[in-house]
Amino acid sequence: MTKRGRVRRMLLVLGGVLLAATAVVVAQPLWAFDALAWAMPRIVWRIETTEPLVALSFDDGPAPEHTPQVLEILSKHRAHATFFLIGDRAAAHLDLVGRLRSEGHEVGSHYFTTRSTVQASDDDFLANLTRTEEILGLRGPIKLFRPPGGKIRRSQLQLAEDRGYRVVLGSAYPYDGYHPPSAYIRWLVTKNLAPGVIVILHDGIADPSRTVAALDSILSAGERKGLRFVTVGDLLGRTSDTR
Repeated sequence: MTKRGRVRRMLLVLGGVLLAATAVVVAQPLWAFDALAWAMPRIVWRIETTEPLVALSFDDGPAPEHTPQVLEILSKHRAHATFFLIGDRAAAHLDLVGRLRSEGHEVGSHYFTTRSTVQASDDDFLANLTRTEEILGLRGPIKLFRPPGGKIRRSQLQLAEDRGYRVVLGSAYPYDGYHPPSAYIRWLVTKNLAPGVIVILHDGIADPSRTVAALDSILSAGERKGLRFVTVGDLLGRTSDTR
């Protein structure tokens, strides 16, 4: 084989790898989350259970303009969810935090601000984690934390665990924070609805209208599959085997 032929073959292989990787990122097959769980077992991606339960979660609230819309749709379907709240936003809307709890939903920490924790020192990380915990009134034995952007350093993960937190990501994330079409949000989440899956959506972004528009269809699809939508804490309580 000539040098030009080898280069061409290498480019074709690299192109195929990139295409396959892009397909995995876009389609999010559940086996990919099993691989992530194998690589990062201290983070909760999904729950091993045979019960027909899926956990819904919403990030970046509370948002007085949008969270009530989400609550109305959840109530219509008798569904419950975990709301990972931003500490400084929650401090300004404690009445809405109270409403979440009064309607049977769960509250978790999404840090004090939307800024990534990766650039924060461990001391700053712990201070902001604790400050948010106090604002939200989180109590143990298990508290839930989702790092902004899904990124956390190993030392910060240890600090969170030492304070009784389970760090939770998920296994169906339609990138709704980047405003994809509602059809993609519906397709991706509905495709991944299976026992033990944790869905990541956003109610606290600037424009969650596409998420809100897709939510009713997602819940209806789950019901047709015989699934019930519960909080992450409820799902965790069903088994000791997480992935």
